[in-house]
Amino acid sequence: MFESDHSVVQRLLDSNDEFRRLYEKHSELNSRVDQANAGLLVMDDTELENIKKQKLHLRDQMYRIIHSQRSVATSTA
Repeated sequence: MFESDHSVVQRLLDSNDEFRRLYEKHSELNSRVDQANAGLLVMDDTELENIKKQKLHLRDQMYRIIHSQRSVATSTA
């Protein structure tokens, strides 16, 4: 996730509490999806779909922060 923005993501993880919170929650949900898909965590399809939707929402929020950070970096360069 966010491979092309690795340096921006790292900077945000180090300096932006909101981004860090979103990133950690996304990672937690991603782990739950992986465990469910591997059969290590039992959940019904509805719960799994809800978690996937939450992940997408978090990812969208992180992309907005990354985009705004890129915009700031571009305007100051």
